[in-house]
Amino acid sequence: MMDTQRSPELISGNMTLVMCVYSGLFMRFAWMIRPRNYFLLGTHMTNESVQLYQLSRWATLHGYLKEETSPKAASD
Repeated sequence: MMDTQRSPELISGNMTLVMCVYSGLFMRFAWMIRPRNYFLLGTHMTNESVQLYQLSRWATLHGYLKEETSPKAASD
C-alpha cells in the first residue's frame, strides 16, 4: 500500500498483473476451503484492490487508459 504514493514509472506491469492473478486465485481458495478462511480472504481482497489500483496507474502512464476530462473543461 505504501507504493501507491510513489511514481508510476517504478511499477512493473508484469509483476503487478501476476500479483492480481495470484490474489484472485487465493481469494477463491480461501472461500472454497472448509472451514472458510475469512482472514486469508480479506488479506487477498485488500491486496487485489491495491494491485488493481497500481495496474491502473501503470496502464494510464503507458497510454492504455486515458485520463478522463469533464465535458465542460473540454469545450473551453
